[in-house]
Amino acid sequence: MVYNIIEFLDENKDFQFNKKYLFFNLFKVNTMDLNKNKSNENSIRIPVITYHRIVSDWEKRKSQYRYNLIALPKSKFKIQMKYLKKKGYKTLNCTELYLWYQGKIKLPKKSVLITFDDGTIGQEKYAMPILNKLDMKGTSFIIGNRTYNNDKGYINYKRIPELKKLYPNFDFQSHTFDLHIHLKEDMEDIYNITFNDAVKQNHYFNFTYLAYPFGKFYSEMKMAYKDVGIKMAFTYGENGYANRTQNIYSIRRIKIYSNEDFSIWFKK
Repeated sequence: MVYNIIEFLDENKDFQFNKKYLFFNLFKVNTMDLNKNKSNENSIRIPVITYHRIVSDWEKRKSQYRYNLIALPKSKFKIQMKYLKKKGYKTLNCTELYLWYQGKIKLPKKSVLITFDDGTIGQEKYAMPILNKLDMKGTSFIIGNRTYNNDKGYINYKRIPELKKLYPNFDFQSHTFDLHIHLKEDMEDIYNITFNDAVKQNHYFNFTYLAYPFGKFYSEMKMAYKDVGIKMAFTYGENGYANRTQNIYSIRRIKIYSNEDFSIWFKK
C-alpha cells in the first residue's frame, strides 16, 4: 500500500505532498492499530473453572459428600457442560491458554479452560466420559504421590496413558507430587522444598503446567517452578478470570461450588 502511494506521488509531480509527513502518519496509524489490537487482547477475560470431586447423584444425596460444597453430582456437572456447549464456548487445554498468553495465538472471547484438582476417581468415572461425548476439553491437576501410590479414591498412574488414548481431549498436569499441604511463609528453604518436589513430579510424569495446592504460593515457589521448567501456574482470585496482564505463575482460576449459580461466571 505504501509503495503504491509513493509511486503515485513520483508520477504526479503536480500533486504537492510531503513524503516525510506521509510516512510519519502511516507509521502512526499502523502503530495505533497494533496497540489497539494488543489492548483488545489484554481486555479478554477467560474463565478458568475448577472442580474437585465429581460424584454420583446417590453419593451426593446419601454419603459424606452431601454437605461438601466442592463435591458436584455428575448430573449437575453434565448440565453445566451442556450449558457451555449451548452458549458456544470453546474449551481449551493449558497449552492453548499459554500460547494465547504469550501472544502467539488468538482466542474467541467465549473461551473457557475446564480444570479439575487432585486427580480423584470421579473425574475418570464421570467427568471424562461426559466431556468426551460433548467433544469438550478438560485438564486434571493430579497429586503425584497419591496417584503413583494408587491411593484409594484417586486415579491410578498406570491408567493415565490409557486414559489419554481413550479421551484425547483430556490432559493431565501437576498439583505437586507431595506438597498438597499448607506451606507456611516462615518455613525454611521453601525454594528447595518446592524445587525438589517438582523434580520428583517431573521424573514420574514430566508435566509442563501446575496448579498450586489451595491456590497458595510464595515468590520462592514461583522461582522454583520456573527454574524446573514449569511454564505456567494457577492460583485462585476474587475476580477469578484469567487475562494477559496477570503474572504467568499466578493465573487466576474460579472454584466451582455445588450450591452456586454456575451461569454467573458466563454473563457475556
